[in-house]
Amino acid sequence: MHWLLPVDEYPPLKRRRRPFLRLRYPLFLVLVIAVWFFLPEHGTGTGGTSQGDGSAGDGAAASVHMPGQIAQVVIAREDLVCIDQDAIDRYNLTIDWDLQQFIAEKASQYKLYYGAMVVMDAGSGDILALYGQGPGGEQDCSLGLNPDLGASIFKLVTAVAALEQAGFTPESMFSYNGSAYTLYKRQLTDRRNRWTEDISLAEAFARSNNVVFGKIGSMYLGQQPLISTAEKMGFGKSPLREISIDPSESYLPQDDYGVAELACGFNRHTRISPLHAAQMVTAVLNEGFMLAPRLVYGQDVEKTQVMQAGTARALHDMMERTVRRGTVSKTFRGSSSDRVLKHLVIGGKSGSINGSDPEGRRNWFAGYARHKETGEGITIGCLLILNDRFWIEADMLSRLVIRRYFSQQSARNHLVQADGIR
Repeated sequence: MHWLLPVDEYPPLKRRRRPFLRLRYPLFLVLVIAVWFFLPEHGTGTGGTSQGDGSAGDGAAASVHMPGQIAQVVIAREDLVCIDQDAIDRYNLTIDWDLQQFIAEKASQYKLYYGAMVVMDAGSGDILALYGQGPGGEQDCSLGLNPDLGASIFKLVTAVAALEQAGFTPESMFSYNGSAYTLYKRQLTDRRNRWTEDISLAEAFARSNNVVFGKIGSMYLGQQPLISTAEKMGFGKSPLREISIDPSESYLPQDDYGVAELACGFNRHTRISPLHAAQMVTAVLNEGFMLAPRLVYGQDVEKTQVMQAGTARALHDMMERTVRRGTVSKTFRGSSSDRVLKHLVIGGKSGSINGSDPEGRRNWFAGYARHKETGEGITIGCLLILNDRFWIEADMLSRLVIRRYFSQQSARNHLVQADGIR
């Protein structure tokens, strides 16, 4: 009755070792190595995030699965230089291939000297298009991630600070002397004379009035409210989770005139990327919540409240006024009778400043388009650098892209409805 004895009292057994048992440990080790070698994380297996053939060759995305967290996909910046259908499938990108192709075609048609454009889905943060072209005509889609002189795009930040920290409203009135598009120290006063003009905050935003925004910064806000608002809106932080990129930059002014330069964007220190420009505008369409850009499917939708809901609505209307009667109104003239654009609410902010590396005039458009019925919206950050000869500007290219996207969406919706009827 050996099975009733305590374990340490079992009588010793004489065992004869079978030959195959001597190999059990080496065989087990070989099996472990084989399983490890063929896991998806290693070079010969099928990638867990790829939609293509799954081969993990040079430059393939690597996914790391962690308990309780979503898969994080790491992409090298070089992988984004040329975005084609193969790259979209390989890395599971959120890029809309039709829209990406359309932008590339327009860049070729209008002979862009330098251009970068980012289009984001305002509901999910998905990057629908990421396109860039360098001075030599070579495609480099990663240019949309590079910060450049931000010009008047920074007025978005100043407007938020003015509404929330200085207590102004879009109807608040300001006075200025001289040209609205210069910024001299003598203009930064409230002195009135027979040439003094009065203008509302909303109208100053729509017409990109440097003097009014300079006065708001130097006389009513000061350095700290501007810097803190810029930080809330993403300055100093890399906007992408999938790849580390340089953040947009503001700077610390040394005097009141420097604060005025910062507030109106009339300086050579503030730098903004097209991606970050598009990201900031998502807050306007989401009650003040700014979405984190998403380049790879599978990431959570992340949003951060960067302004109050009332501020977002006010900025929405001010950007719409820019399109209706401001600096880009000529470009968007006739939208109300256009077959596609008449169904949209469009808002924007333009900017322009000379710069170098490469040499040329920085021409900006940051804006949104939202369907009146469905509520679906996109945001755009577009930067073109114009040399002596150019055939298109950032606002017109953005109009073409907006029209293309929503015409394609309308066609898709009709197909879905037709399938439903069947």
